[in-house]
Amino acid sequence: MRYAPKTYNEMIWKAGGFALIFKAQIYELSQKELVERIRDKLGYEADCPKAIPESIIDRFNKWHNKHNIV
Repeated sequence: MRYAPKTYNEMIWKAGGFALIFKAQIYELSQKELVERIRDKLGYEADCPKAIPESIIDRFNKWHNKHNIV
């Protein structure tokens, strides 16, 4: 998510879920031209990465393992 209200995150966590807040809007790789327009015209942080960074995957895995999710 990006810029979600804190109350949403709290509801997710209380229900046993995982909420991850992104700094930038994330788009599918094929949307590179759209992402460039979003950044240039609107000034928003946006990206279309080829892969999710390892640090984000590690954060999810740490939560997943802690909660013994199958």
